[in-house]
Amino acid sequence: MIVAIHQPQYLPWVPYCDKADSCDVFVYLDDVQFQKNGLQNRNQIKAATGRAWLTVPVHATLSTVIADTRIADPRWQKKHTRSIEMNYARAPYLEWFTTQLKPILVRDWAFLADLNIAATEWLFERLGIQCKRVRSSELDAKGTGDNLLVSICEAAGAKVYLSGQGARAYQDKRKFEERGIELWYQQYQNQPYAQCYPEIGFVPDLSALDLVLNMGPYAKKIMQSGKKQQA
Repeated sequence: MIVAIHQPQYLPWVPYCDKADSCDVFVYLDDVQFQKNGLQNRNQIKAATGRAWLTVPVHATLSTVIADTRIADPRWQKKHTRSIEMNYARAPYLEWFTTQLKPILVRDWAFLADLNIAATEWLFERLGIQCKRVRSSELDAKGTGDNLLVSICEAAGAKVYLSGQGARAYQDKRKFEERGIELWYQQYQNQPYAQCYPEIGFVPDLSALDLVLNMGPYAKKIMQSGKKQQA
């Protein structure tokens, strides 16, 4: 049983989706502190001039957990949907956005986590990701840092915890091994694909929405081509 854990992000990038595609249970870590200036309420798409940020305005303090983070102003919805429709006007699968994802984004959302998870679930569906998904707030897990991750893994029945490369420098492997959990680190390399505005070259590390709208049913194969052996 492979378990991966990550905070809910807004229209997450391809490696986030690959992590879910590489595990049996993916846990949305929604009961930890909201991170200001992170990717929990924003992400990037491709525009004619390069990268463009889409940011959801929120009300949050240093003590606000992600699940309790409220969306501040509904005007972001019109801005984001217009930006996506304009910048992806020539994308082969723009209709997937206008008929499927756009109705999700324009719902009357109160909490950021609910929006993020709904939009991510749509991306997972389009990418054929079939792991089980659960929120950490639904699990009986306690602690902070590695202790919380170990507790979540135990609650989810993990034999393996698939972690991100960024955590390698500070995670205590022994805490996982002591509870019979093997620690793996995600190995992923973004792969180029046909994008809008080819004249400015390939732009990596965008929202997975870019991959989906440009490559449609071929998006999953491209995502999986960047998957490396876990270590």
